[in-house]
Amino acid sequence: MSGGDFAVYDTSRPFTWAMSGDWRLRVYTWPRESIAVGAAELQQLTATPVRTSAGVGFFLSPMLDRLTQSAAGMSGEGAVRLACEVAELTVTAAGEASGRWRAVERGGERLREIQAFIEAHLTEPALTHDRIAQEFFISPRTLHRLFAQGGYTVSAWIKNRRLEASRRALGSPASRNLTINEIGSRFGFSTPAYFSREFTARYGVSPRRYRLESGWTRPD
Repeated sequence: MSGGDFAVYDTSRPFTWAMSGDWRLRVYTWPRESIAVGAAELQQLTATPVRTSAGVGFFLSPMLDRLTQSAAGMSGEGAVRLACEVAELTVTAAGEASGRWRAVERGGERLREIQAFIEAHLTEPALTHDRIAQEFFISPRTLHRLFAQGGYTVSAWIKNRRLEASRRALGSPASRNLTINEIGSRFGFSTPAYFSREFTARYGVSPRRYRLESGWTRPD
């Protein structure tokens, strides 16, 4: 890699760096559970140089370079939002550089249709494997196989999308009259404790703290 280029790697897997001459390195880390990418897919994204000269890297590389200067003093809610957006952009950049997305486009049309269906029905309690399989006239085994190609399980995908929908709702003025428990329940989290635990594990901040720092201070 040359100056400004970057690559994605997974610290839970063995890796080595080889560097020579003068160099300076910035490292940005995210909790693994906060990245909605399966293990098999992540393997294909790692160790691929993302060039600063073209594509997503052209604007993302300068953004990463300036983050250490501009992120100081941000609210917790703002920092979580920014971290999530930068993570999405970084994964997208790595996918483009590795050719992963083009491969998915050739073989994943049905999977994208199913994921869009899930996104539109996140608030439905009956959003189960069988319900989704019936909607698309496929067997539950076929449904699991489609998601397994990207290293996901159906349940994990649904939970991750519900967590993201909950995060957006907690920071939205449109949901300011809903309690935290109501938001968690709306998106399928059966108990307040379960919602709080899963939200905190993914975003590093509790739902209550996230909402307070977003400016919507309705008592819950």
